Amino acid sequence: MFVGMWMTRELITVDPAATLAHIAATMARRKIRLPVVNTTPDGAQLLGIVTHSDVLHAFPADINPFAAIAADSIAAFESSGRQVRVYAADLMARDPLVTAPDAPIESAARLMRDHKIGALPVVTGKILVGLITESDIFRALVEVFEARDRAVRITFSLKPGEDILPLVAEIARRRSLRVTSFMALSHHEPPLCVVQLAGVQLEEALEDVWKSQHRVMNVVKLAQDQTASLAT
Repeated sequence: MFVGMWMTRELITVDPAATLAHIAATMARRKIRLPVVNTTPDGAQLLGIVTHSDVLHAFPADINPFAAIAADSIAAFESSGRQVRVYAADLMARDPLVTAPDAPIESAARLMRDHKIGALPVVTGKILVGLITESDIFRALVEVFEARDRAVRITFSLKPGEDILPLVAEIARRRSLRVTSFMALSHHEPPLCVVQLAGVQLEEALEDVWKSQHRVMNVVKLAQDQTASLAT
């Protein structure tokens, strides 16, 4: 699960000379953060990021550049002489937080959470190659847990420092099941294992977990068209 597997590759960008009006109109249509780039022979070199807040703060309080009538308001504002023309280079946040295509997706999610931002530019060196957003993180999460077959997700407690993988592998082998996702949450209190198994002998696998003397916390029975949950 790397950033490059889930990032958006087809990006809308602006150059440093893009006007405030152009930036506002682009954001009003697309609802996006805009990378500011300098085109080089090697690709688009990332210079900064312009956000909705940057654009809003560039206008007086009586003008909402993202309103339905924004085009006329912006044109009147720019022709009124109330403000010197503003460009992307003036608005952008320089040296934004970035991530790399080969970074684990959880590291990007942690950066976004800790800094309360909704997206990260993805760069190779200084060349912009993509953008990873909250929506992309959600897509990755759904992909991990989404059931495409009859399956069960079992959450059970672990002993501190326990290596639970051999037990899960043995249960899956014995019951001819596929392990479709597996997480050992050692830092959770109490430590937990969350395993998703697909196949036929799911009730027998659940019984195996009970017999292993681990406390089963939750069981979710999954199918393509329905989900049932049983908390224990």
